[in-house]
Amino acid sequence: MRVRQHPVALKFPDNLFALMFIGILLACSQPTVAHHSFPPLFTEDGEEVIRIFEGSIELFKLLNPHTALIVNVTNEDDVDERWLIEFSASFSLVREGWTDDTLSSGDKITIAILASRSPNRGRLRAVLVHGEPSRLLVAYGIRGDTPIMRRLRARLPTCETIEGRLDRTECFRVDTQALHALEQEFPGQMGYVMP
Repeated sequence: MRVRQHPVALKFPDNLFALMFIGILLACSQPTVAHHSFPPLFTEDGEEVIRIFEGSIELFKLLNPHTALIVNVTNEDDVDERWLIEFSASFSLVREGWTDDTLSSGDKITIAILASRSPNRGRLRAVLVHGEPSRLLVAYGIRGDTPIMRRLRARLPTCETIEGRLDRTECFRVDTQALHALEQEFPGQMGYVMP
């Protein structure tokens, strides 16, 4: 016995096709979410604004797309602020030797950042982690074969923890005597990492 098959006709409301078409158009017209570069703050002369302040680390975490550092700072008006400082992506930093313990909660620091147009945000330029010896970690805008890096390499020993040959970040050991000499030779707060 042969069973006869009948095609099943699906009935859609007439407006379903119109709704699907509008939905596809709307989906295609929405802006896509993308990772954008850091929006720096500029001076009237077109130079990136570098801010320097002292504070303590609340949190350091290797993340993608940017590693994050949260710093507690007391501003000029004696008001406590939290700053979010971004670094390169964790995969780049890990390859250089960074770990989640490279910077620790509670570390007292002096930090130079490229300020963002967004309030209380910046990108790491250099951070001096106070101790004996202190550690100076340099990054964005300094790294590579730059005058600042040549100046630091001629005066300071490197830390063994960061792979400086990759020319992305570098770590220097700074004892009290070396820090005093740098401050005398390059005046101003963190003058030794300034252009």
